[in-house]
Amino acid sequence: MRSKDEDLINMIILETAEASNVPVGAGTVSVMLRKKGVNLSEAGAGRILRSLREKGLLTKVGFQGHVTTKEGTKKLSVLRNARQTAENLDNLLKNSGNLKGHSVTDIVTVRKAIEREAAMHAALKATPGDIARLEKIIEQQYREMERRSYYADISTEFHREIIRIARVPLLKIMYEFIGLSVEWHNFFIETFRISDTPLNITHEKIMEAIKKGDPREAADLMEAHLNDVIESAGNFSALYGK
Repeated sequence: MRSKDEDLINMIILETAEASNVPVGAGTVSVMLRKKGVNLSEAGAGRILRSLREKGLLTKVGFQGHVTTKEGTKKLSVLRNARQTAENLDNLLKNSGNLKGHSVTDIVTVRKAIEREAAMHAALKATPGDIARLEKIIEQQYREMERRSYYADISTEFHREIIRIARVPLLKIMYEFIGLSVEWHNFFIETFRISDTPLNITHEKIMEAIKKGDPREAADLMEAHLNDVIESAGNFSALYGK
């Protein structure tokens, strides 16, 4: 089973290979791991090097050692991003006011209950102008995704717009109480990126259900979407012990 320790070891090895001017072997890797606080024998380092080679992340250069492949460089970027996301989550959990002391899964479970109800009311109450705003948000999110640029603020706007369209003041108060900032949405998006899972398609499906005026479908799609968020965030939190 994949673990945060495995990710840490793989990241150290790939970073060592990337930074070295010469191919690296098991001895070099074992020494580097010990410097990083990971006690692993030279034989153990050799087994991990072989595993990374079999996955196409390293390639062997004769008897000299290993160098990173193109896929290895991509994997290293993902691992670094995951580590940074874990650090960001630590900061969010420590500095999130009403959410302090609660788990990520608990936070999104409450959010699911609020937003499922909001989606149902939005399908019953949305005006043509409301639909036009949702369509514009989704178009903008697709553009930013194609550019591979930052779009957490747009995702936040989509969810807040549905809360507004629902026109139930208490839902808005509850949503604002749990304080899901742009930074929280950025964390959720990063967990989807790390697992290479598409996100915006579900937003579009929710919008289409609201546009059709189908409250049950809109509510069910929102619940399914946030179940995916719970699973993605939960898996990440379990992996990194948050």
